[in-house]
Amino acid sequence: MSLAASRRENPDTTVAMRDVTGRIGNELAELAAALHNVQMLISPLLHDAAKTNPIHLHELQDLDHIHQKVGNLAEFLAALSLNLPKQWVLDASTASQVITLSALASRLGLTTDLGLEAEQPAGDCDFF
Repeated sequence: MSLAASRRENPDTTVAMRDVTGRIGNELAELAAALHNVQMLISPLLHDAAKTNPIHLHELQDLDHIHQKVGNLAEFLAALSLNLPKQWVLDASTASQVITLSALASRLGLTTDLGLEAEQPAGDCDFF
């Protein structure tokens, strides 16, 4: 079956690639901001711990590197989404099934258009 025929059969499951890419970029930007907040919260603890064990300073640098990577990926996807042709669409219904956080699925635009199953758990709070 051709892609065009598939889209005609399931028009409700297709979304513009530029929209999905832009939304993922936005989510990554929010994660980068959250990582920055975590970094600011634990930095004093790791600095104090680094006085007795220098490996903790490396852990702080690793956290900063993760923050930078997530921020860069957010910017990359946001810029990429602006250059994707509007007519490029994809069927994200299969991929949407791995999103178990309903709020995230909603922000990505996968709940109403793609029929994300309502019985999926919204996610539990794990204390460790």
